[in-house]
Amino acid sequence: DVLVTTLTKEGLERIGPVGEQFDPNEADAVAHEDGDGGPVVAEVLRPGYRWKGRVLRPAMVKVRG
Repeated sequence: DVLVTTLTKEGLERIGPVGEQFDPNEADAVAHEDGDGGPVVAEVLRPGYRWKGRVLRPAMVKVRG
């Protein structure tokens, strides 16, 4: 898609942190499942977007731990 390619070149980044440590600055936890260790993103329910380093929309995620 030309629009997505152009926006990506200009600084748009998709936020989809599966397997990464949960960061409340970049994601909203809307579901939780039990697990060992600290909070880790188990599933992305809706990706988020960052524009030139600034979060436009946080990702909506399921957290484990």
